[in-house]
Amino acid sequence: MRILVGTRGGLYVVRWVHGERSAQVEESHFEGDDVRAIVPAGRSFYTAVSGHGVWKSEDQGRTWEQMTGPFDGHVVRSLAVSHRDPQILYAGTRPAALHISRDGGSKWEEMTEFRVLGVREGWKDTGEGSSRVETVAADPHDSSRLYAGVEIGGAYRSDDGGQTWTGCNEGLFDEVHVLLPDPLDSSRVYAATGGGFHISRDRGRKWTAHAGEPGEAYCTCLDAEFERGARDSLLVMATAAGPPATWEGSRGDAKARLLVSRDSGETWEAFKTSTMGEKGAFTALATDRTAQQSGFIGTSTGRLYYGNAVLGRWSKILYGLPRVQVLQVL
Repeated sequence: MRILVGTRGGLYVVRWVHGERSAQVEESHFEGDDVRAIVPAGRSFYTAVSGHGVWKSEDQGRTWEQMTGPFDGHVVRSLAVSHRDPQILYAGTRPAALHISRDGGSKWEEMTEFRVLGVREGWKDTGEGSSRVETVAADPHDSSRLYAGVEIGGAYRSDDGGQTWTGCNEGLFDEVHVLLPDPLDSSRVYAATGGGFHISRDRGRKWTAHAGEPGEAYCTCLDAEFERGARDSLLVMATAAGPPATWEGSRGDAKARLLVSRDSGETWEAFKTSTMGEKGAFTALATDRTAQQSGFIGTSTGRLYYGNAVLGRWSKILYGLPRVQVLQVL
């Protein structure tokens, strides 16, 4: 199989075969640039490259075409694709703003109402600079519904394709890293935040912080796996002991944990990852669609692991990369 690995220092096309001890880098792109998002759209893939806008590949990452440069000085931090039409794309940026393309990325326009919302809500700057849209998600059940998460600012929902926005932050920690609408239940939305995991059962109107595992842990990433006809979604989430400043550097220890929920986020259990001997944070997750409860973990130390979460068996299949930030299995 092939994996697109977005890092703090470029995008790598990686080839790996089940059973092999190591993966191979076939190609690399955008050397030295910050790659924050990779999303599929039909047979194409889009990626966000810091300072260079949005790029598109129609050959599984072998070549890339620049669709747009910087958005008036805004750095793209997140991408999403409409479930109804793969030509409709959404881009979240720093400073916090949202942009939409209706023609596969050739032309973009800002959702001005979202910028007005930021002024009204008073979004806060962070240690990395101005506030930013870390996550944008298109609802798979309603093509007009969007969710956007701002760090630091909270979660927001649009029910009309982005023309108007409503804050949905009751009970939610305001440092939002990932928003994930449940693929099986149109009313449920999940939030991985700097202060724990939260669930909304009414499309973001109210949120409930999880009382048990993972508690108020710093959540770094969140992914979902589901089968058609299944009753519940399987969620996989990674946490760390604190924000990046507490675990970056040669002496840092993120005390990274991997947790799974088999009942749509209601209960969680931690999986054994101590065999990795990993001091960095788990900064990217991707499930293996060919093997249940198996998948890939990318780390802040530039390593790529493959394993089975139930058995707790993990193999380091690649190392020496810049900090891994996003994974996309082809």
